[in-house]
Amino acid sequence: MSETENPSAETSLRVLAMDIEGGHGGSSRSLLQMLRAVDRRQVAPEVWCRCGGAIEDVYDALGIPVTVAPDMPRLTALERNSRNLIDGWRFFAKRWPRSREFRARLSARLQDIDLLHLNHVSLFWLARWVRREHPSLPITMHIRTQPVNNIVARWQSRIAVTSCSGFVYITENERDHLARLSGSKPKGEVIYNPVEVADVDPGKSDVVDALTRDDSFTAVCLSNFAPSRGLDRLIEVAKVLDRMKDQRIRFHIAGDMHLAGALRGLLAHVAKSGGTLADYAEQQGVAHRFTFLGHVSNPENLLSRADVLLKPTRENNPWGRDILEALGHGVPVASVGSYNRFVETDRTGLLQPTFDAPELATWLVALAQDRQRQKQLRHQAAERIADMCDPHRQAEKLVRFWRLYAR
Repeated sequence: MSETENPSAETSLRVLAMDIEGGHGGSSRSLLQMLRAVDRRQVAPEVWCRCGGAIEDVYDALGIPVTVAPDMPRLTALERNSRNLIDGWRFFAKRWPRSREFRARLSARLQDIDLLHLNHVSLFWLARWVRREHPSLPITMHIRTQPVNNIVARWQSRIAVTSCSGFVYITENERDHLARLSGSKPKGEVIYNPVEVADVDPGKSDVVDALTRDDSFTAVCLSNFAPSRGLDRLIEVAKVLDRMKDQRIRFHIAGDMHLAGALRGLLAHVAKSGGTLADYAEQQGVAHRFTFLGHVSNPENLLSRADVLLKPTRENNPWGRDILEALGHGVPVASVGSYNRFVETDRTGLLQPTFDAPELATWLVALAQDRQRQKQLRHQAAERIADMCDPHRQAEKLVRFWRLYAR
């Protein structure tokens, strides 16, 4: 039995981590991988998840206590102020009052906890409440997103900064963004997300089988549809490939493709009729290039057959969970932005300063024809993530960070 599976009775740091997703998203997956790697002689972790599911069994197997708390109150700063008004009213009129019992249980549990770790900034109002109820308790928070700079996001950020003892940032970008939003210099440390390179589960090979094509070049995408993620841009790339008379490149999309958000043109028309991105691809005459897989619970199976991962984001944030895991599995990535710590042109993939469909299509065709180049990019991608996102090294950094604030 490993040390991480056999916590010592002399463990001095009791950490309660609050997870808003419960295995249903990247922040939850990152927290799980971090806690799996922590030295259990130094930290005794406990997790409360807003959503239950398979992650409960994983934590149980690790010997980490887990509680499902569906009334965990969260409030997210949205792009449109009209949506913020509606969601804010629902939060303060309904969700926050309904969380009274949850807060009572939490307050009682915090009597025996050395540090509270909030896994997402949407728990900022909970942080404010805990700070008032338990003024001496250290509270740390993971900053994983960059909300649009509006009055609600600035308000959210200022409350988080005044309520929390310190912050963990997944990159330097989140650190600088929180400083801009809050108008301060919050305490904290940049700790990149850990990446476990999981083996393919031979008992769950349906996704692998779906990707088996003769002489095809497999481009995958691991994202639910949202306008900010730019998945509709892949339709533009497919059109260019058709004009180039390419016969090899296929797109395999994992996630929920129901259209939602601020859409325009034909995409908005398809959304109004209840359509999906698959319907939009059909209308644009490029459905033959796409396979829509729906939710994939084992993304490593998909990555095992991928030649490249595409993330044509409109947020210019080429460092998400899907990107890190792809690179960790030796899959080159094409994305958009200026931050090249992970995706770097001619080293680990293609980083476009601004999205350019013809350039991306041309790059894909050239890469599909150059096996030596594919091998080189794969090696460099895996090497970079092994160096920057090793779970045990990142967990050691997090433990040191927690000890700075623990009472």
